[in-house]
Amino acid sequence: MITLHTPLNTLSVPTHTQWYGLVALTLLLGSGSALAGIQHYQAPLDAVRWQTTSKKLYCALRHDIPLYGSAIFAQEAGGQLGFSLKTRLKARRNKDLAHLRALPPEWKRHIEVVDLGEVAVHKGGTPFQLKEDLSRRLLAELQKGMFPTFSYRDWADARDQVSVALPGINFKPVLGEFLDCLEKLPVYKFADFRDSLLHFDFGKSILNKQDRKRLDDLARYIKTDPALKYIDITGHTDNVGRKRSNDKLGQRRSKAVRDYLMAKGVPANLFKLKSLGERKPKASNRTDKGRAINRRARIRLVK
Repeated sequence: MITLHTPLNTLSVPTHTQWYGLVALTLLLGSGSALAGIQHYQAPLDAVRWQTTSKKLYCALRHDIPLYGSAIFAQEAGGQLGFSLKTRLKARRNKDLAHLRALPPEWKRHIEVVDLGEVAVHKGGTPFQLKEDLSRRLLAELQKGMFPTFSYRDWADARDQVSVALPGINFKPVLGEFLDCLEKLPVYKFADFRDSLLHFDFGKSILNKQDRKRLDDLARYIKTDPALKYIDITGHTDNVGRKRSNDKLGQRRSKAVRDYLMAKGVPANLFKLKSLGERKPKASNRTDKGRAINRRARIRLVK
């Protein structure tokens, strides 16, 4: 028999002999009570597993909760760290709130509960989606050996109180691997470089300092993305001069971009070059400003 000594908001995390996955305890509080029972989800302490996924563009730290779902810390290249709790049963209501606390384990009852406030519950299979600041706080509490716990009314008829605990054990060994992965993530993502424009002086195909900096960042990103199929570079000019000469100038501009990226270690077989010369202007060639806009090279990444 399971005995609850305190209300849920001050409940110590039970031992593995008390909880195994789901415990649904019906409290006979009378037909007029709004609260029918308590459901508690937590992996048995002797079976807690935190697992990391380390890739060039993605890092994840995952914990599976029996009968409930999965807790996942994750970050993509160019993005921010986030936390999500995916559930086997979908949340059915909008605008619900859950209370989040970091509870001490049973063997550290002298440590105070850390109240992390209320969090939104999103309708669907990923009801809990935390942003970077709170995600990092969860990591810190787990590193201290605490048990971050979500508490909310059930999504069936709101009569049960549900608690979901993340055990802060067997955590530190994999945390180091996860943090190493985060440190190696590129600071940019694919959307930052999908389509880039570089501009040139009149009659020139020389890259300026700002463009070289942009290409340095682009080269670093390209070398981390194995899904990239090819790099399309198109040279453009204004309409001053002969069309044939402008076609050649556009080609020199696209080659200048390719040669710079190759010098930074980008493989030659990824490039597709062409020149449109003065065709397909981006702005009117009747003004100096318009002609300056048209003297460009477009770099397009294709997956």
